[in-house]
Amino acid sequence: GIERQLTVAYCPQPNGVSERKNHTVMEMARSMLKEKGLPNTFWAEAVDTAIYILNKCPTKAVQDKTLIEA
Repeated sequence: GIERQLTVAYCPQPNGVSERKNHTVMEMARSMLKEKGLPNTFWAEAVDTAIYILNKCPTKAVQDKTLIEA
């Protein structure tokens, strides 16, 4: 399940894992748009695609399973 933990507002340090993942998603979306020469109006679709790809990739966090398999 999901465990909810409160953190200090406007302080990214306690949220290191999520901050890095957000950075990865944004970089992937930016790269996809630039590679194909698409306008920023496709930003939402690029972010959705980046998240879809990341969810299909194996990760050490769940012992080399994809996030969907875990």
